[in-house]
Amino acid sequence: MLLFGDYHTHTIYSHGKGDIIDNANVAKQKGLKQIAITDHGFDHKLYAVSRDCIPEMKEKILEAEKRTGLEIFLGVEANFKNLDGEIDVLPEDLEFLDIINLGFHRFVKCGTKDKFNLFYPNILHIKTKSQIQKNTDMVIKALERYPIKTLVHLNYGFQVDLKKLVPIVLQKGTAIEINGRKNCLTDKDILLLAEKGVKMILNSDAHSPQQVGEVNVGLNIVTRLNIPTELIVNLDKNFLKKEI
Repeated sequence: MLLFGDYHTHTIYSHGKGDIIDNANVAKQKGLKQIAITDHGFDHKLYAVSRDCIPEMKEKILEAEKRTGLEIFLGVEANFKNLDGEIDVLPEDLEFLDIINLGFHRFVKCGTKDKFNLFYPNILHIKTKSQIQKNTDMVIKALERYPIKTLVHLNYGFQVDLKKLVPIVLQKGTAIEINGRKNCLTDKDILLLAEKGVKMILNSDAHSPQQVGEVNVGLNIVTRLNIPTELIVNLDKNFLKKEI
């Protein structure tokens, strides 16, 4: 089993430690064919990528592709903003984004109502049935509103009802990430996803170039649980295709 691409990596444009070429060089050294640059979403309070940097990032991606021979995609690790499923991606952003990863993060610009209904309860680890249902409904609404390719580090910082997410991720073809840094999916969760035929993806969530392609956490889980490799969208095959 070979990792074809790593589709969740960070750079200096949010709070990663390397530039785009650094991530690309490491990916090349490790035998990857594709990577995605997915810095933190535009409304993150601490580590947001700036829309003003997008032209520069696209130029660096083109240069890194020439130097390494890799296919490199520009994306974002978007943030939930409220329980209505709104995320920090605007319609005009879709022109330059090849991939949208979506995850829950604490420090996101939002209104007072959203702080009390979404962020504070999850920061305080409130896991009542009511809150879990609200979180789950939020994810479903986001998937219905936006072209989300991957749900990243599910159950990290907030809890969802995975069974209720299965129909919508199957319908949309969204992949569920097994995160290389902070996997919060249990064996039971992953076996459920496999049983239902849900696509999964192994990503590093690299915050330094050296971490790019490091997915042993997920690979070990997949091997140990005998998950069919055809369900893992970036083993021995590409997850994304370059538009011609």
